[in-house]
Parts: sequence; structure tokens; C-alpha cells
Amino acid sequence: MLPLLLISTLPAFTLLLVAPATKSGCKLARELGLLALLLATELLRHATAAGRRLRGRGREPERGARAMPAPPRPRPAALAAPGEEATPAAAGLPLLDLAELALDRVLEELSPASLAAMACVCAALRDRCSADALWERHLRAKWGRVLGATARKEWEAELGARVARASAPRPPRRRTWVDSLACAWPFSWIACRWLKGDAPTAPAAVASEPAPAPSPAAAPTDTVAAWYRALECGEFWFPAQVYNREDGHVGFVLSCYDAHLRYDRRTDTFTARYPPHGRKPAKEEAGVQWGRIRAPPVGTPAHELHASDCLEALRPGDHFEIQWRKNKDFPYGWWYGVVGHQAPCNPNEHLCRCHEDDTIVLEFQHYAPGSRWRQTTVSRKDHRETGDETGGFYGGIRKLQTKDEISTWRRFWPVDVLN
Repeated sequence: MLPLLLISTLPAFTLLLVAPATKSGCKLARELGLLALLLATELLRHATAAGRRLRGRGREPERGARAMPAPPRPRPAALAAPGEEATPAAAGLPLLDLAELALDRVLEELSPASLAAMACVCAALRDRCSADALWERHLRAKWGRVLGATARKEWEAELGARVARASAPRPPRRRTWVDSLACAWPFSWIACRWLKGDAPTAPAAVASEPAPAPSPAAAPTDTVAAWYRALECGEFWFPAQVYNREDGHVGFVLSCYDAHLRYDRRTDTFTARYPPHGRKPAKEEAGVQWGRIRAPPVGTPAHELHASDCLEALRPGDHFEIQWRKNKDFPYGWWYGVVGHQAPCNPNEHLCRCHEDDTIVLEFQHYAPGSRWRQTTVSRKDHRETGDETGGFYGGIRKLQTKDEISTWRRFWPVDVLN
């Protein structure tokens, strides 16, 4: 019967693929071909179901003859009688019978993959394994160094957008004469699949069939576990900053720029998407390593001037980051430098008086002496954005407070001095 059905539906399937959907006559031909396919599929489905029922009736006596009473379940050792020995199977205690603290300790030792697999066992374990306290530890361990407060805010905004898209009303689909035929069709397959999503209730022919068991409720999306999964699977672009953007480009050595990143767990790297530079379109960089990414240390957006609150405390030898952009249409990037001495100053620490002067000398020592990028000056008391279209614009300054920040910048020091 199957070869006959395939031979009879092949012309209709060919007509369905070849006929264009733009012309009215071809549209009718496509719908007729689709109707023939649906009819053939329905007949094949009912023939298969009838064959299964006939085979099942023939095996019922055999199943009854092989049915054996189930062995009694062994009693746990704690419930055994005083003179009764515990069986070896009784030594294994069910996981959910553990004490609360013991169960929590077991779950804390699981990896993220094992914890996610454990959540699929049953409803009770799903609730326990989805607890924020368990996933916060994994989130901090793997993602804490590259996620900041801005990433959390954007994730919450993403959740709100998903809820809005899910609750938005769907536009009604235009119904054709095939829809009307499906409403009155005596078989179940055409009606339930063709009108899926349109009919509020199932047809009468489907109501007689046993309903499938309800699937477990989906895990909530506003949990830390959902955020971890979105990051791990590359479903969420999070904001961060990338050292030496466009790795290997000499124009961005010892800089750090804002970007949105997506993780690729196959290569354990990231794809960075940088914002547009003026009229230039946004750029993407693949293969960004973990060591080139950091969470933004301040919440200042890339196009806004950072309020400098460390100018009075800057002394020669202090390490700093300063905002710089090529022109005012570009976003700021953070650039590494060291506070230098003024020309007439004695560099001896006991004789230096640079901290008493209003002018602060900023040096970028990875550039050669005499280069126009080697040095600039800013006002200690009244610093605002300074510069021009030739040398770029210098913005806010941030003093580096920890040795870890300084050592991270020094890791990207170029092999050769730049000009």
C-alpha cells in the first residue's frame, strides 16, 4: 500500500513545489496538491494505526502469560526488624530522603551541566536545582569578571521585551477554502494540524482520542539559572569592554573600548560587536579571548564625558586611564598612561613639586619620545574635554587603584615602541 501512496502523491508533490504562489491559477493548483498530500498522509496514518492495534491484540495472551509478580521492595536498614539483616539494595538512600542540609551540600558540589541535568529529573528537584543561591556561585565563578551592573540591567530589559513579544496579539491568518474543508473533514490529522493555533477547542473527532499527558512546566526565565544558560548558549549579547580592539591593529594598542559580546562555547571565545564610529558601520571581531575582556569599571556610557574625581590626588608615577576619541562623533575609549614630571621639575621624590602645580603631565610611554601621542597636559582644577580634530579629544580621567588593574594593562604592552 505504501508504494501505491507514494506513486499517487508524487505528481501532486511536484506540482506543489513547481507552481509559483504569485498567480491565482497556480495558487489553486498548489492548494489542490496540498490537499492530495494531506489525504495520502491521513490514509497512511490510519492504516499504520490499524496494523498496530491488530498486532497488539495478538500479543495480549503472551503478555499475560509472562506477567510475574513484582518482588517485594527491600526495607531500608533503618526500618529493618532487630533480628533481620538489611539487604544490599537497602544501603542506597533515595536522594530526596536526605536531610535538607545534606541535599543542599550535594547540589552545591555539582557542575552547571550536572545541575541542569538534575533539574530534569522531577518537579521537586527542578525547584531545588533552579535556586538562585546555587547558580549565583557558578555565575560569579565563570562570568563575574566580565559582567557588570549594566549587563544585569540589559538582561532585565531583555526579559521585559520577551514578555511583551509573547503577549502581543498575533495578526489573524487569512483563511482559504482549504481551511473550510479542514473544519468539516471527518479525519483528525488535517483539522488539528491545519487549524493549529486558530481553533480554540479541538474538533469532535479528536475529542474521542486520549489526550496526551501534560508536559512539565517550563523553567522561569527570570532566574539566575536562565541568565547563566542564556550567556552559556550565546543567546544574550552583554555589554563589556575589550582591550586592544581589533586585535593586532596598531591604532588601538593599550586601549579598552565598549562592546557587546556573545559567547561561543565551541571555541571558548567571544564575538565582539563595537558601536559605530561616526559614519562607519558597527564592526564585529570574532575569537576574542577571556583575558581581553573586563566589566566596565564605571557606569559612564561610551559617548558621555566621565566626571574626573581624582585630579587633586594625581602624582607623578601614578597610573591612570583617560577617555580619548578621534572626533566628537566617535565613542570614547579608555587609554592607559602614567603621570609624568614637568620639564623644570626635579624628578627626586623629595624635591618634586609637580603636585602643587595646576598642570598635570600625562605620558603614554609606549610611544617613542618626540611622537605627538607621547604626552599631553590637562588642568587639575578645571579639566574638561580638550583637544582638536588633529590630535583627538581627551576626556575624563580615572586613577588606577589596584595592582591587578595595572598588571592587566601591562600585559598588553607592545613589543616595539610605537611612533
